[in-house]
Amino acid sequence: MINRKLLIAAVLAMIVSINAGCTNVDKPAAPGGTNITEPDKGQKGSGFDEAKQESIMKEYETIIAKENNIFEYISFAEKNIGGLSPKNASKLIIKLEEIQKEYLPKLEDKYYAAGNIQSTLGELYKPEYDLSSIDTADVKDEEVKKVLEETIKLGYKIETAEGMFFPIIDYNFYEKYSSYTAADIKDYITLMTAESDKVPAKDAALVISWDELFDRAFKQEKFLSQHKDSAKYEEVRDLYKKYVTFAVYGLNNTPLFAYENKKMDADAKAAYEKAIAQDSKLAQALKGYYEAVEKDGFKLTDKVKKYQDDLIKNQKFLP
Repeated sequence: MINRKLLIAAVLAMIVSINAGCTNVDKPAAPGGTNITEPDKGQKGSGFDEAKQESIMKEYETIIAKENNIFEYISFAEKNIGGLSPKNASKLIIKLEEIQKEYLPKLEDKYYAAGNIQSTLGELYKPEYDLSSIDTADVKDEEVKKVLEETIKLGYKIETAEGMFFPIIDYNFYEKYSSYTAADIKDYITLMTAESDKVPAKDAALVISWDELFDRAFKQEKFLSQHKDSAKYEEVRDLYKKYVTFAVYGLNNTPLFAYENKKMDADAKAAYEKAIAQDSKLAQALKGYYEAVEKDGFKLTDKVKKYQDDLIKNQKFLP
């Protein structure tokens, strides 16, 4: 049991996703249905019933004071978010994510305590198979079925790496709430949905293209430029820094420069040429780096290594 839990911790450390804790990246050597109640409009200019909002937020404070409240909280959010202003709705969703993160280790444990869940998922899983499409009605083992149903109901999804299966937050679950929230939380949900739909790194390798890596990084940069006062600013900044680190170094099993001849990866080179044509601070930082690499024949030299380290250390790519 201990060894399995250590393994899952190591696997999760390679998944760049805020939902389970962001990856500590080094240079290379890893939605459900809803019955949301619509708001009561018509109050003095705000469009929301202020007395009702006050009542909802009092109930909110009562629920978050409880332990093991995830089931009750999700039911509360679905019932009440439609009656809240964007500011209060955002507060509700930020707390939901926090509760999901807190509950995640307990749910992970069930993936190992339920003896047959790993073997059952192993039988169902095929390469490129979408684990979210698993129909729990097809699962015969009642204990396994119960864990899988809980995973889906509480807004998680199943991920796999190193032959192991485990839950992560499914940000598609938040899309039904997105229209009620403030602009920064809408944008945050969009960013994180991309992360949970397809994690960028797994088993110390990129599992998205270099083009997709840059596209996500530019979207994260835009969030940071537009939402400097957001409650999610620091989390997106950390995610952004990890993406830039991936772009500059690659990963152990997807290095930017080949181990055998130190030459720059051809697909990465093509993606860089498109990325540096963009108009942003990140593009400017990457352009300087690309030009240094180009000057040294697109090979990893000592000069290029120093440029890599200085770029990440100085963080001039931050908006």
